[in-house]
Amino acid sequence: MPACPPISATVDPEVRQFVISQLVVIALPVGTLFGIWLWMLNWGGRSRIDQ
Repeated sequence: MPACPPISATVDPEVRQFVISQLVVIALPVGTLFGIWLWMLNWGGRSRIDQ
């Protein structure tokens, strides 16, 4: 995403807090799913090597 310091500087604190909370709500599940996916890939690779 492009950084826009002038726009974020003029945004109200409540709006900025709302945007940050929305980003966290979106990023946490996506990061968790990505971590589980990587863990499953590593786990699947190890189990294939063990066989």
